[in-house]
Amino acid sequence: MKTRQKYIDGKITHREYYAQFVTEEDKKMVKRNFGKRITESKDEHLNNIPLQLWDLLAGGYETQYKGVELRKAGDNISLAGAVCILKEAARQIKEET
Repeated sequence: MKTRQKYIDGKITHREYYAQFVTEEDKKMVKRNFGKRITESKDEHLNNIPLQLWDLLAGGYETQYKGVELRKAGDNISLAGAVCILKEAARQIKEET
C-alpha cells in the first residue's frame, strides 16, 4: 500500500498514489461519461473537461469502498480526492488507446 504520508513526503508521485485506487469499473464509468474527450485531450491534467463535470461524476462516486481503501492509506475520501482518482483512471484510458 502506498500511503498518503509517502505521497506527502515526496517518496511517491501523485500518479502512483492515486493509481492504486483505480479499478476497471472506474475506467468504464469515466469512459462512459467522457469518451473521446479523454482520448482527444491535449491537456495532461484533462482540464479541457470542466471541473464541474468531474465534480458531478465524483460526487456519486464517494463510496464506502473508496473510503475504506483511502483510510488504509492514511487518507480520507473527499470530492477532490475522488476527482484525482477519476482523472487518473482517464489518464490510464488515454494511455491504453
